[in-house]
Amino acid sequence: MSIAAALQERIEVHAERLGGARIAAVNLVVGEWAGIDDDALRFSFELLTAGTAVEGTQLKLRRTPLRVHCAGCYEEFTRSGSDFKCPRCGVVGRVVDDGSELMIESLEVEQ
Repeated sequence: MSIAAALQERIEVHAERLGGARIAAVNLVVGEWAGIDDDALRFSFELLTAGTAVEGTQLKLRRTPLRVHCAGCYEEFTRSGSDFKCPRCGVVGRVVDDGSELMIESLEVEQ
C-alpha cells in the first residue's frame, strides 16, 4: 500500500507540472527481486486513487532480471533464481544489477 501511495503522489506531481494533464498510463520498471507483486500493486493503486485526479491511470510494469558478470569469461548473463554460475563456463559470477529497482520509466499523457 505504501508503494502505491508513493506512486500516486509522484504521478500527481507530474500531472500538475504538465498543467493538470490526464495521465493515462505509467510505465514502471520493476526488478524481479524488488519484492513487488504486480496484482497487489495494481489493486492498492486503484483503491488509493479512487476519486482523485489520477483515478483510472493504468500501471504498466516491465520486469528486469538480476544481472551477473562472469569473472571467468567476462560474459554478462541474467538470473531469476539463486544459481549465479555462468551458463557458458560455469564460474560463479558477481552481481552487477540486483534487480531490486522500482522506477517510473515514462508517462502516457492524454491530450
